[in-house]
Amino acid sequence: MTQTVHKRFEFGTVFGDAGNIVSRPAPAAKKFFTPEEVEEVRKAAHAAGENSAMARAQMAQSAALQTLADAAQQGLGALTNSIHANKEAGVKLALVCAQKIAAEALELFPQAPLMAALDALGQEIEQTTRLVLHVSNPSDELKAAAQEAAMMAGFTGAIQFRDNPSMPTGAFEVVWSDGRADYNPQHVFDVLEQALAEAMDAEVFHNSRARDHDGH
Repeated sequence: MTQTVHKRFEFGTVFGDAGNIVSRPAPAAKKFFTPEEVEEVRKAAHAAGENSAMARAQMAQSAALQTLADAAQQGLGALTNSIHANKEAGVKLALVCAQKIAAEALELFPQAPLMAALDALGQEIEQTTRLVLHVSNPSDELKAAAQEAAMMAGFTGAIQFRDNPSMPTGAFEVVWSDGRADYNPQHVFDVLEQALAEAMDAEVFHNSRARDHDGH
């Protein structure tokens, strides 16, 4: 005896009392497609694939550009350090050359700085009656040059020379009743070297701040 299989009856669209649709059956899955529909599905899949490939390419391009930017930043930092090192070496070389030239000039004209100082001190010393000049091994040539420079500056008093062997060539100290003036070429170069070193340090600090700002 064959057993009868009962299948539950499924209603289609259900309407409410006011005629509105309460529920409707889910559309059945389509099993057959026309050639036109197949072509549309193919085009949609192809477009989706192209979009996905383009997105991956753009991501790869962005990553490559970031890598290049990082490498350029590192290279720029190394270049900045190299430029600074070369500039610092150039400054030191220029300072050494200036010291050598100045030393040779002072050997040839040791009286020149003293004569220039006396000329500049004109109004300061013209009313005093005595000048005391401290120099290293004052030669007759230096004494004559100092006398002439003082006279040209308006000084008419007496000049006394004191030997100070510890002073380098070209150095001097001028003392009068209410003032003094001195010059030491080595001190000048020491101050100049310190000023240049501070300027180079300030440049390094400025470049470092600029790189940090660009990095942020």
